[in-house]
Amino acid sequence: MVFWIIPLATIIFSPGSLTFGNYLESKSVVREVPFINFMAETAKDWRHPVPYIVDDDDAMGKGGNKRSVMYYNTTDKSQEPTTTGWFDYYDQPSAEMRRIGLLFGYNLMNHSIHRLNARQNVCGKSDTGGQYNCTFTQAFTAPAYKCDLVADGMGDDGRLAELGAPFNTSALVPAGRDIYRAEVALGDYKRPQVERFVKNSGGRPEGEIPADLGVFKSEPTLWIGWSNNSTEPLAADSPYRTNWEYRYDPQIIRCVMNEAKYTVKWNFTGPFFMEMQKREFLGPVLDTNFTKYEDGTINYNADPVPAENFVKPLPDAILYKKVAAYHAIGEVLRGFLGGHVELEPPIPGPLYAVVSSDITKTRLVGVDSLPKKDFAKTLEDFFGDLVLSLYSAPEMLIVENQELELNRTIWQSSFVYVPERLWMCYAPVIFITLLVLLFGIFTIWEDGTTFSTGFSRILVTTRNTTLDDISRGACLGNDPFPKELMHTRLKFGVLSEGSENEYMHTDGFQHCAFGVVSEVVPIRQGVPYAGLRRRKQDLKVIREEEEK
Repeated sequence: MVFWIIPLATIIFSPGSLTFGNYLESKSVVREVPFINFMAETAKDWRHPVPYIVDDDDAMGKGGNKRSVMYYNTTDKSQEPTTTGWFDYYDQPSAEMRRIGLLFGYNLMNHSIHRLNARQNVCGKSDTGGQYNCTFTQAFTAPAYKCDLVADGMGDDGRLAELGAPFNTSALVPAGRDIYRAEVALGDYKRPQVERFVKNSGGRPEGEIPADLGVFKSEPTLWIGWSNNSTEPLAADSPYRTNWEYRYDPQIIRCVMNEAKYTVKWNFTGPFFMEMQKREFLGPVLDTNFTKYEDGTINYNADPVPAENFVKPLPDAILYKKVAAYHAIGEVLRGFLGGHVELEPPIPGPLYAVVSSDITKTRLVGVDSLPKKDFAKTLEDFFGDLVLSLYSAPEMLIVENQELELNRTIWQSSFVYVPERLWMCYAPVIFITLLVLLFGIFTIWEDGTTFSTGFSRILVTTRNTTLDDISRGACLGNDPFPKELMHTRLKFGVLSEGSENEYMHTDGFQHCAFGVVSEVVPIRQGVPYAGLRRRKQDLKVIREEEEK
C-alpha cells in the first residue's frame, strides 16, 4: 500500500505546492534621486552658464543650460566685470519659474506636479523591462509661509489694529461685500528699482548708483481674509437679515515667509505618486517691521527697521542670492492670491460671485468660487507643493541629484512555492513510512537478525529436496500445472531431522525452509538454527580481534 501512496503524493498532489503567480519583490537600494538645493543659486553667475546634461531617457532634447528661478539686473554686464564695486541684483522671477507656477497653480490637483516618467527616473527600470515602485524620505531647506489666524468672527479686530492690518472684518461678508480679500504686495521689493537706466547696460542706473539699489528691506506680509458660510439661519433680529439668509463668519490670517526644513516622504507607485511633507520653520527670511503712523496704520513709505537686517547684494552675495530665490518663488505665489472676490447677496438676489483675483483658478477655492475651509493650512500646503513642483523641471539650477536609500519593490511573475501545500501532501506519506520503519526495527529486535528479499536469499530459504522431487516436470511453472502440486499445502518452519541437515552442510544445526506439512515443525525462540549460530560465532571472532 505504501508503494502506491508515495507515487500518488509525489506525482498527483505535490505539484499543487508550486503555482504560477505574482509576488512582491522588495529590496533596499542606493540611487541618485532629484534634490532641491537653493544654495546652487548662490554660486551661479549668469555670465557663465551651467550646462544641463540630459539623461538618455529624458523627454527633453539634448543640450542647453541650467535655468535660474530669477532674472538679474547688473551694474556691469561685461563678461569679466572690472567696474569697482559692481554687483548683480534681483529683477523678477524667470520665465521658467513662472511657467512652473502656472502649470502647478492651474492644474487643480491636490499635489505638486512632477516630470514625465518620474517613477522610471527615480526608481529605475528592471532588467526585464518592468518599472519599479519605490518610497524614500528626503530633507532640504526651502521657503515656506507660516500663517496665523488673527481674526475669527465678526468684530474680532483687536489684533488686526495692533498689527496694522490693511483691512478688518468689516470689509468681509456679511458687513462688507468681499467673500475673499487679500493684500499681498505691501512693502514689496520695488520694481523697477530706479526710474532711469543707462541704455543697453543690463540694469545700471543713470548717474550715481543708489546705496539701496537691489536691497531687500522686507518680505511682503500676506493679509488674507474670507468668510465661511455656517449654513445656520440668521437670527430674526440680525441686522444682516435684509441681505443674507445664513450666518457668515469672517476670518483673517497673517502669513510671513519663513525659511523651513522640509521633510518629504515620496511614494512612487504605478502611474501615481504621493508626497507627505512636514515643515519645520526656522525663522523669517527677512526679520524687519514697518513703523506706524500716529493713527496706528503702517507707514509703508518709510524704510522698515532694523536696517541691519536688510539683505544687500554686497558684501554677502551668497545670502543675497538665496533670499532673492526665495523672494522669486513667493512672488509667483502672490500673483495667484492678490485681489478680491465679491459676493452678491441672495436678497434681493441672485447670488453670484464677482471675481477680481486669480485665486479662483487654483485649488484654493471650491467650485462655488469660495475659499476652502481651513484656508490657512490649505495655503501653507499649496505653497509647499509649489516648491516641490520644481522637481518637474530638472533643467532648473536648484534641482540636483543626491544619493539616497530607497525601498524599492516590483511585482514579478514567477512560480510561487507554497510550503503548506507540500507538507499537506508529504506529511501522511512520511508518517506511514515512519510506521513501516518502526515496525521493521521492532521485527529485527524481536527476531534477533535481519533479512532481505534478494534472489539468493529467497533461493536458500526455499531449498528443500522434497520440494525438488514433487516439482519435477513443472520447474518453469507453465500450464498445464500439475493439480497435485497446486493443491499441495506448503509451510515454512524447521525441517525434521534427517538427511536434509547433511545435504545443507549445517554442521548439526537444524535447517529452516519451506516444506510439506508432514516434514515441518514450528520455529522455537532461542534455538540456534543454521545461519544464526554462524553469525553469532562470526561476531564473536570480530570482537576478539578488535580487543587484541
